[in-house]
Amino acid sequence: MHHTQETSPETLEAPRRPSVLHIFKIYYPDLFGGTLTVIRDICASLKDAFASAVLVCSQSAERREIVVNDVPVERVRSFGNIMSLPAAPTYPWRLWRKIAAHDLLALHAPFPLADLVFAFGFGARQPLVVHWHADIVTHAGLRWFIQPLMRRTLRRAKAIIVSDHVLIDKTPLLREFADKCHVVPFGIDTSGYDWPTIEPHHVNDRGRLVLACGRLVPYKGYDVLIRAAAGHNFEVWIIGEGVERPRLEQLIRELGLGDRVRLLGSVNDCERIKLMCLSDVFVMPSVTNAETFGLAQLEAMAAGRPVVNTALDTAVPRVARHGVEAITVPPGDAEKLGEAIDTLIRDPERRRRMGLAARTRALSRYSATAFKQGMETVYRDAVAASNAERPATAEPPRATGWLDTVRIAAALAWSDMRHRYVRSLLGPFWMSLQMAIVVLVLGSVIGQMSNTGMLARLPMLALSMTAWTFLNGVVLDATTALQNSASLIRDRALPPVIFLLQCTFRQALFALHNACVPLLLWLAFSPHDLSHGLAALPGLLLFVACTFALSLVLGAMATRYRDLKPIIESTLMLAFLASPIIWSSDIINHRSTVMRINPLTHLFAVWREPLAGGHVDPASIVYVLVVLTLLVLASVLTLVHLRKAAFWI
Repeated sequence: MHHTQETSPETLEAPRRPSVLHIFKIYYPDLFGGTLTVIRDICASLKDAFASAVLVCSQSAERREIVVNDVPVERVRSFGNIMSLPAAPTYPWRLWRKIAAHDLLALHAPFPLADLVFAFGFGARQPLVVHWHADIVTHAGLRWFIQPLMRRTLRRAKAIIVSDHVLIDKTPLLREFADKCHVVPFGIDTSGYDWPTIEPHHVNDRGRLVLACGRLVPYKGYDVLIRAAAGHNFEVWIIGEGVERPRLEQLIRELGLGDRVRLLGSVNDCERIKLMCLSDVFVMPSVTNAETFGLAQLEAMAAGRPVVNTALDTAVPRVARHGVEAITVPPGDAEKLGEAIDTLIRDPERRRRMGLAARTRALSRYSATAFKQGMETVYRDAVAASNAERPATAEPPRATGWLDTVRIAAALAWSDMRHRYVRSLLGPFWMSLQMAIVVLVLGSVIGQMSNTGMLARLPMLALSMTAWTFLNGVVLDATTALQNSASLIRDRALPPVIFLLQCTFRQALFALHNACVPLLLWLAFSPHDLSHGLAALPGLLLFVACTFALSLVLGAMATRYRDLKPIIESTLMLAFLASPIIWSSDIINHRSTVMRINPLTHLFAVWREPLAGGHVDPASIVYVLVVLTLLVLASVLTLVHLRKAAFWI
């Protein structure tokens, strides 16, 4: 609603600011860290040019929508972390729903949950800028799965922002898109570090205070710093919180350093700046290339502190340079780290000289003004390029293509799942709990019938039950899908195939929730060999393709001939009992006629055998390919006849 008011002729309406959505896995106040500081500084510095919003995950049970420093933040509920990735199944949905409301998307990578959304082409109309903070280092074994998603994201991005050119040189994935990369070094407002002279006795009357700051995570190398303190006589204060705190506390107790090493936890900005100015030496002992810049060492440089850092293949040793602003040592070497710190502690004049050089470099090379100008230029260019690519006039309505069909079906499936569990505490994870109970009961029963142990069988049994539940659910849903959407089909609002495809997407979402059961069992009772999972992927794709094609054919036939639905239900039950889904290899006879002609035997074999480290029988591969070919031909005929679906219902 617009309100009319009297204004002077000189008053002009302020132009609308483009809106930018920052996409990351976590944000204030749940955690404090370098990437979060960068996002906060971008939002604050560009507030006059862009209207910022943030979408993140959170384990907090408090309000979902909050405001942090005048920036709206939506926190999608997460149930924890799995391999450093938030377990937030609804995050892709929320991201997809918010994309259209913003003029620019700013992804802070790496974040595979967001890559999953962009890989499927959602939000293609909005320009995307990727802030590359780090490569995947901690869980490098997952690179084979995540890197293709990241590559698709980078391919559709208008620009990629990195903090130093060395990241482009040392990261193979970035080298593929070097023409899109823009180097914008992080900046810092040094005015906040202009503290008055502080006498040493105010905090440490022995003048040997060493400070470190960052999240307590393995790649930060704080265990190395604590071991370095054991052989020398300086004090160490560490600012930050994280999963490593219990292990670090235990290490401090074991080395008897409780009087000299302190874990301060999270502190506010004012207190952190004060501690930076009070310290004698700042240390960044990071041990992997997950530390790409080291914003904390830049803050220490602004405070005029000398730095001890590590020789990583990132920007860390380039921000504070060896022999000028820092002493650089090999990563993970506690002895060298301790010697470097002790050298500075014993030489006040060198500390003063290096601290002055650090302050000068922070002022001249890493100013907040240059950072703001660089970010604003990249953002404006991305929005302008996107506007230039859009046609001046609206396109006429066009028929629904296959890509639109897939997107609509996926959106309907996601909406259906959300409304089904709208006020449920666990949502679809109730099905996961039910799956876990069924697997445990079946495993104990079948364990009494075979010679192998129950625990060794549970991961594969859970995975087989998840796959069967997916197939059974897709086919049964398809038999009633067209009848349940009769009004939309009669009105020609949407093609009938969308509702059959919706069944596959819906059951796939349930299967992803159920997959947490075999995943947990696999982590607990099986050797962690990801190569077997990669070998099973082609067979699993064949399984999904056959399932969809079968649902397409049977769904149309059950709509045309209503008597087929109970027959299909009975056939599926018999197929479950006559197939090697729950039965182990030492119980069944693979040479029996029933096993050899049963399609499910081969459909399960093409992905289960590679997953178990075995080899697929060539006969099973041929059988599945023949079945898939027949189903594809039948699906083509079905699609032709689906045009008459409005007359069947």
